[in-house]
Amino acid sequence: MTSPRPLVSWRLLIFGLAAAALSGSLMFAGPSLSASTSGPHRLDLGVLSGVGGTLVSVLLGLPFGVLIDRVRRRRSVMVVMALLGTVAVASVTAADALGTPGGPHVIAIVTVTAALKAVAPVGQDAILPSVVGREHLIPANALLSVLPQALFLGLGLVLPSALERDEFAFLVIVTVAVAVAALLFRSVDVIEEPPPPRAGIWREMVEGIGFTVKQPVLRAIAVYLLASALFAELVDEVTGKALNAAIDVSAMNMPLGEYIWLSSMVSIYGVTLLGAVLAVLLHRRLGAFRLAWSAVLVSQPFTLLLALSGTGHGHIWYMIGRFVPLLGTIVAAIALLSHRQAITPDRLLGRVCGLLLVVTSLAGALGELLETPVEWFTDLNGSSSTPLALLPGPALATVVALAAAVPLLRARHLVAGTTPEPTAAR
Repeated sequence: MTSPRPLVSWRLLIFGLAAAALSGSLMFAGPSLSASTSGPHRLDLGVLSGVGGTLVSVLLGLPFGVLIDRVRRRRSVMVVMALLGTVAVASVTAADALGTPGGPHVIAIVTVTAALKAVAPVGQDAILPSVVGREHLIPANALLSVLPQALFLGLGLVLPSALERDEFAFLVIVTVAVAVAALLFRSVDVIEEPPPPRAGIWREMVEGIGFTVKQPVLRAIAVYLLASALFAELVDEVTGKALNAAIDVSAMNMPLGEYIWLSSMVSIYGVTLLGAVLAVLLHRRLGAFRLAWSAVLVSQPFTLLLALSGTGHGHIWYMIGRFVPLLGTIVAAIALLSHRQAITPDRLLGRVCGLLLVVTSLAGALGELLETPVEWFTDLNGSSSTPLALLPGPALATVVALAAAVPLLRARHLVAGTTPEPTAAR
């Protein structure tokens, strides 16, 4: 594989910084807006942001994809979104400078920022092939998965102290970050394919759904994403119980707070970086689609090691059983995203991305309903932390993860005959 041309590399870096600035500022917008109000509204904002983001993803994901496909210059949509976020957060900043903003105002702005955060990945994923060309998608998506984490780490060191000192300074920083994202998106100049003729929003949505359902590889990816999102609650519950068992092990030679902090840092930053590096290194030999299902099959059985979390050195078994499957999931996510971007025509990229956002968001919401039966299943053996008592949870999580990969395995023989669209960055 040839290296990306310098112009493409610069466009990718600018685009990546813009995407990271937008996602990071929207993520920190919640705490900053919450800090600017008081009373019961403060407690409701976190729930409102989560519920609002899910509803927007389910209801507006596909229509937003239609909008992306209709626009001649797709990056302009990202510019408008960033500008809207700037105006929204700036309005609270101005109100905070004049006095504490009212609860309804803050609630409205939290809803807007949650909506922007929910649909921003659709625009980002649909635009990327025009930025770097389809031959560089895995390195590009790997970089885009790492840059937000680096930004979160940097801002995470600055913003909490700024929030403690001055809520207004925190709001100003977030406002500036969203504005910078708009400027960066505006500076990414690429030549895109002309949009298709408009046929009505319903017909265009149906066309996007029909293409995804009829294209066997995309259909397999959609089923995998649906199953993974649906049973994410099971994985979280199993992991949480294993963590509790590891914490109770007397052989653990570090304080509880230090252990949880280390576990969180490894999960958020270390595994993300390692997954991005592995995706870049391995895709040249295996190909994107083969890399995806191979990563799932190799990594997910390590979940069984969570059953040893209550034994001697249980924290080590927990770390391996937790982070190796997570690493495989990250590699598979980068590979599958890149492959579906490569095989989807330009005129349908927005709708396919929007549809998959709807599928995963709806599956995640339905998965929340499994919380009670999952807790009941994992607590069948009471509070015992012996391997035999912990094994049913990791075993079920492993079976579910491997079953989700079955559609990918069944579609693997079709990938060789799939011809990626010949779009390249210019």
